[in-house]
Amino acid sequence: MRHSIKLYILTAVICIVALAIVQFFLIYNTYQLLDSRFNYVEKGRIGEAYNLAIANDKLFPGGQPLLDSIIIPQYAYLENLYKTNPQSFDTAAQHLVNNIVGELIKHENADSLLKAIKVKDGIQDSLLYALCIHRLDIKFKDNQYVNLYNRFKKYPLIPSAHQSEMGLYICGNLQQLSESSAASSLVANSPLPYSYSLSFSFYADPYNRRTLVLQQMRYTILPGILTLLAVITLFGITLHKWIRQKHLSDMKSDFINNITHEFNTPITAIIVANKNIQNEKTLDNKQSVTALSVIIHRQAERLKLLVEKVINIAATEKLQLKRTPNDLQELITEILAVYSLNTSNQAIRFTFNKQNFPASIETDTFHFTTLLQNILDNAVKYNDHEQKEIMLSVLQQKEGLDLVIKDNGIGMDANTQRHIFEKFYRHQPRLSKPTKGLGLGLYYVKQCVDTHGWKIRVFSEPGAGSTFTISIPTKNIIT
Repeated sequence: MRHSIKLYILTAVICIVALAIVQFFLIYNTYQLLDSRFNYVEKGRIGEAYNLAIANDKLFPGGQPLLDSIIIPQYAYLENLYKTNPQSFDTAAQHLVNNIVGELIKHENADSLLKAIKVKDGIQDSLLYALCIHRLDIKFKDNQYVNLYNRFKKYPLIPSAHQSEMGLYICGNLQQLSESSAASSLVANSPLPYSYSLSFSFYADPYNRRTLVLQQMRYTILPGILTLLAVITLFGITLHKWIRQKHLSDMKSDFINNITHEFNTPITAIIVANKNIQNEKTLDNKQSVTALSVIIHRQAERLKLLVEKVINIAATEKLQLKRTPNDLQELITEILAVYSLNTSNQAIRFTFNKQNFPASIETDTFHFTTLLQNILDNAVKYNDHEQKEIMLSVLQQKEGLDLVIKDNGIGMDANTQRHIFEKFYRHQPRLSKPTKGLGLGLYYVKQCVDTHGWKIRVFSEPGAGSTFTISIPTKNIIT
């Protein structure tokens, strides 16, 4: 059984983890899809304003004169290298591109341009932006473009900090570049010889783009998370109930074993005593017959008590009370007198601190008597002292009366206290003498207390005895 529970838990955990992984990849792929298709509503206006601001210019206002001043003086030198030494041409091209990037970074004004666009168009959103060059080609005398830079290649002489998947990073604070965040993509070229062609893009995105994408996914994320939580919750509830059922099944097995033993003992004693009575020699001895008769009577009474306890298993589920007025202190005195008589062969000292105030309550005499006897039985049973001490008190409180039963027994730890009122539960401490029972005594006590509408509390520590406090509310007190 233990292995089956472990296997069940392991299988369930693996399934839950697998479900969580599937949910994660579903959400992740959905995010990737929506992120690639994300369309910022103000991006079109920003792109139009950017295009107007750099009309007849490149990259940013003043970008074309800067590029012209760097590239035009290199036409003849690059053309000669291209025709005579292609390897030297590649090196010179990379140095030229590196020089262009450095000068553009030094003189860029894209941030000021974006601020002006936002003010002019009344855009209030906080934006991230970037400016990238995708391709740079140069045209010589023969009117054919020669590539100097292409974003799909890597150039060892150009610092890697300037190279990105989208091209040469000129300026900005937007790090995650994609086609969906491009506000404007332009190609500037000329049909004339000794000119150059430049492909570049201006990117703009709201700073909270990720949040906006996740908001679009809320109808995907929430059901997924709620479904996963529901599965985990159902698993927890099922496992908890299964463990409780197993615990109850184990206790019932213990109960059957105990009750079998409890029944066998008096039955065996009655059979043996009866067989001895039938012996002719025994019949001639009146003392022996009387002694055996007493044994049979005692064991028959014990058997009757066991039968009553078994019958009470079902009866305690729905106790029916016949409440009558009783003086609580007198009732306790009577119960203690009978109990003391039945346990006169044991070293037990009862102390009942009577109070000088009226304590009349409405209670079922039979059930209250059995309730108190069960608590006293436990106080005696779980006690290793030669002199067992049991002290009872009735205390007057604002909310009613407290009946306190305190003993000097072995006590209980916190875990035992959590289970003592459960049906069939039996505490198995180390005692000098083994204890017997069905695990129903304190269960009956709790049922009786609850049916009366009272409350019961337990305070105990291992080796320091136990204290049971039954609180009787004012509504049950007769004034």
